Amino acid sequence: MAKQSLFRVETILLLLAPIVGYSQTTLDEIINDMKLPGEGLPHGIDVDWSTKPRVGAQTPPAGWDAAIAWGQLYEWIDGNPAVNTRVQLKDLELHYLSKADHKWHLLQNALVMQGAAYVEDFAGDVSKPADIRYEPGGSVSVTAGDGYNFHFWPNSGRVNFPIDDVVGCFVTVKARLILNDSAGVDDRATAKYVLSVGGDWWQSLTVGWNQWTTNADMGIGRFRFVTPAWKSYNMYSVPEDTMRNDPPPFLEASTATALAPNGRFEGVQIFPNPATYTASVHFSLDSPAMASLSVFDSNGALVETLLDGFLIGGSHEVGMDTHLFGPGLYLLKMQHGNTIQTKRFVVLK
Repeated sequence: MAKQSLFRVETILLLLAPIVGYSQTTLDEIINDMKLPGEGLPHGIDVDWSTKPRVGAQTPPAGWDAAIAWGQLYEWIDGNPAVNTRVQLKDLELHYLSKADHKWHLLQNALVMQGAAYVEDFAGDVSKPADIRYEPGGSVSVTAGDGYNFHFWPNSGRVNFPIDDVVGCFVTVKARLILNDSAGVDDRATAKYVLSVGGDWWQSLTVGWNQWTTNADMGIGRFRFVTPAWKSYNMYSVPEDTMRNDPPPFLEASTATALAPNGRFEGVQIFPNPATYTASVHFSLDSPAMASLSVFDSNGALVETLLDGFLIGGSHEVGMDTHLFGPGLYLLKMQHGNTIQTKRFVVLK
């Protein structure tokens, strides 16, 4: 019993460990992922989207109501000489722009991703289990090579959106290079992995694949090299003018207690954390603003929207009935304009 309790405590500490920060994403970086040629060609495949981004269906067909974000990791066309390097992935997100309120809404935020190692050209849809390792903080790391890529998506699968309310979508993920063996040689400088993201519209949550009659791709972002620093990889289906005039939320504080880049948030705090029956969310706004506060489970599925509306400036406190969530790891996400701040928390039983 003592060993089990110790393991439980160690697991909680890992889940609550701070995530290392990454270089600030810019709107131009996002726009270029659907505008410029790829930085490097993926190994073992020669199609239109291997060299440049591909524009797909900006909106889903009438009556469709499901979607999913995904990504794909390849070795570079000339190979990958590094043998002690993995690619760490986190925060695979899918947003849609609403016709009704002209706002971007978060549909998926994957803390846990699943996927498989597919033959690089997807011939025959052949795959095998991928080399997935779970990292502290809820992220995963993977490898690719020997004729296989790594194709990944949220562990929760597809998600619903309001029928006939979609102007377009935005998909993004964060990635960086880490060592497979921390005691081994650091060969990240020689690693050659390329990554891109995309998404699919689906007729429903449960319909099966039928030769592209029940799903349609939103688009595929360009391939870019993965580096030791966190970078975002992006895809959007709306015109560039829409992105510039009404950009999606993409600025994110590197830790839960840091100020967001524009300084309008003061750190979001959750007390207690871990929680059992109830918890409180504390934050401050320096001026009146529209804000939303949502809770997602470890699969990236929306659990509850705690608030979504206009708030006055100053300090705020919002309560959570955490006993309704069930035990596990959760993500609290706060949006203010184009800025997002996140905080992980654990619910115990």
